[in-house]
Amino acid sequence: MKNPGLPRRKGHRRAAATASVLLLPLAVTSLSACSDDDGATNPPPTASPAATASGARCATDRSADDHGPDAKPRATSAYTVDDKTVKAKAQKEFKTTKTDESALLVTGSGKLRTRDGKFIKHGGTSSVTASDGHGLNAAALARDGGTLTMSGGRMSTRNKGAIGVFASGEGSKATLSSTGIRTHGASSHGVAASHGGELDLTYVEIDTAAAQAAPIAVGPGGGKVTVSGGTMTSAGCGSPGVQTAGDVSLAQTLFDLANSEAFTVEAGGSLSLKDVRASAAAGGVVLRGDGETSFRMTGGAVQASDGDIFSVRQADADIELGGDADVQTKDGKLLRVTGGGTAAFTANGEKLKGSVAVEKGSSATLDLKGSTDLDGKIVGAASLTLGPKAQWSVSGDSRLKSITLADGAKVSDVIVGNGRTVTYDKASSPDLHGKKYQLEGGGTLKPA
Repeated sequence: MKNPGLPRRKGHRRAAATASVLLLPLAVTSLSACSDDDGATNPPPTASPAATASGARCATDRSADDHGPDAKPRATSAYTVDDKTVKAKAQKEFKTTKTDESALLVTGSGKLRTRDGKFIKHGGTSSVTASDGHGLNAAALARDGGTLTMSGGRMSTRNKGAIGVFASGEGSKATLSSTGIRTHGASSHGVAASHGGELDLTYVEIDTAAAQAAPIAVGPGGGKVTVSGGTMTSAGCGSPGVQTAGDVSLAQTLFDLANSEAFTVEAGGSLSLKDVRASAAAGGVVLRGDGETSFRMTGGAVQASDGDIFSVRQADADIELGGDADVQTKDGKLLRVTGGGTAAFTANGEKLKGSVAVEKGSSATLDLKGSTDLDGKIVGAASLTLGPKAQWSVSGDSRLKSITLADGAKVSDVIVGNGRTVTYDKASSPDLHGKKYQLEGGGTLKPA
């Protein structure tokens, strides 16, 4: 069977076709151009694998400007629905070229339904902070309780901070099905939510072309996003498929990220994937910030051409894999924990390849359940639990805090030494009784 690759950036394929490609092999794409804050296109930066793995190549950052704190701006639009229910005529055009103005605003008790609409938003924002936080300059904005329902249609935005669809505030919601969204400016996400807003996407196609422009974003105050099907692509530096400080659930969605990690989970955020496939150029999943984060993955694949598969930076991260999830990188760690972060990593019935590195001052617990196989080395303040059907194949000399043998597992059955030396802390590993063990395949397990 031939590999059709991932979605092309020129134009949009019909969203209904997405489901048929989700089970096909996943291709890792080559790097394309990065865009600066003015939307200009530049060649992608060149970096060594070490720089890429550390996140130095194409950093994903919250957008920042010179306009102070996250203050709620006044919303203006070319077309406003604020106190009634409106069904727009089919193929209606919503358009604006003004700075800070939305093509459509639905607010308060307003409700708007549109079919095969055409949305055009040209003109930039005066404050990226206000755009990220409250949807200033978004093409379509549901705010302060407004609800928007879009079926079919196409949306195009240009210039900085021109997000496609934004839901901001409790009770605000945008529901999209079979819609195509393309953004061309820096800090122009495809769709975004904040302060309790909700998004529900079914077979939506999103393509972002510039820097700091994630196809899906949840900003300050959190929000909820549910996605079923669809294809999401980004070309710019620091534009992961999802960047969230809220709750995002994805099912059977395809991502192609040319110059970013696959996903970024901010403090307070959670990301759940079911049968999702993602190809990324600069790492897999980043969990970061001073707070709790979580990532769940069942089935599907996350493949990176460079960088770590999981990178925990300062955060308290909970990571779970199951359902034969395929996670791999060409150059990087399986898990890297830095900045005083903590990681609870659980895998059930998985085939994992890659090393674990835990920086001083950080910590990790690794729980390998079911028939999970790990091929890699472990270095740092890591605690490893091995079930009776799990196996660790040691690929390099390792030192870790503790090893726990769950449910009657035996060292001879669950650790293959491959001629390597593994050291553990005696006081933290009572199951090992402070003994030295000769490992299957050669090598030694011994107290430090």
